[in-house]
Amino acid sequence: MRFEQALSLAGLLPREVIADGRWRRCATVSKPKKRNGAYKLAIGGGRGWYRDWALDDSLQVWDDDREQEVRPVDMAKMRAHQERERAYRVQAMRNARAFWGDCKPLNRPHPYLERKGLTPHGCASLRTNEGLLVVPVWNGEWIVSVQTITAEGEKRFWPGAPVKAGAFVIERAHAAVTAVCEGLATGLAIYQSMRQARVIVAFDAGNLLPVVQRMRPVGSVVLCADNDHRTAERTGVNVGIEKAVNAAELIGCGVAYPEGINGTDWADALLEFGEMPQRKVERLILAKARYVSGAPVP
Repeated sequence: MRFEQALSLAGLLPREVIADGRWRRCATVSKPKKRNGAYKLAIGGGRGWYRDWALDDSLQVWDDDREQEVRPVDMAKMRAHQERERAYRVQAMRNARAFWGDCKPLNRPHPYLERKGLTPHGCASLRTNEGLLVVPVWNGEWIVSVQTITAEGEKRFWPGAPVKAGAFVIERAHAAVTAVCEGLATGLAIYQSMRQARVIVAFDAGNLLPVVQRMRPVGSVVLCADNDHRTAERTGVNVGIEKAVNAAELIGCGVAYPEGINGTDWADALLEFGEMPQRKVERLILAKARYVSGAPVP
């Protein structure tokens, strides 16, 4: 039995099998959209190792002459695991909503926002709980999680509650442009600088594409990216810009990111731009906005 067949029987779905002696992650039958599987094939083949972290993290071994060590995926075990995981997520969402219900309206400036140089403008939908700034994560009409932020800026999502495709929207009546960004402070900086913008906060770079896929903003739209220039200097990859460009290409909107600053995002730009920083932020972002009709992008 070939190593590829052994992986298939175990429920692993690698795009290709490379015999380089390195561990490689891959999708699985139980989680096709994640990479819970892992395999390693010795250089030149002959012996391989594999496991499915979601179902059974025990290491399996394959040899050309030891087919009996290959174990087919246990479908009953897989379904039981999926049901446990679903029940855990549902309960986590309920707990997050209960926590949100116990929070109080934000009726005074929060230290985290003050430190960022932001005003209470646009904060009407935020709450607080024992000193924490609490941000709801909406998916459609439902709160699916919350993000808490300490005065020092430490951010946490509700454990186990889903965040993918969830967002926080700072609405504005008769908005002329929609700006999509990563974090709350960035969103508030954009909202407080752009006099006719509604802002969609996606919480992190990896969630920009899922949010744009779900919400499909139309009209004048711009992705307001973080400029992770220090990360780019270290790794060669500017994650903030790269993820924003990917999301923007889906609907055909523009991408704006701050340049020439020590910080990385538009909240940092607001602090560093000097005289009349709001107008400069507004001008730079509006210059990159593009009209999105809502028709499918070829």
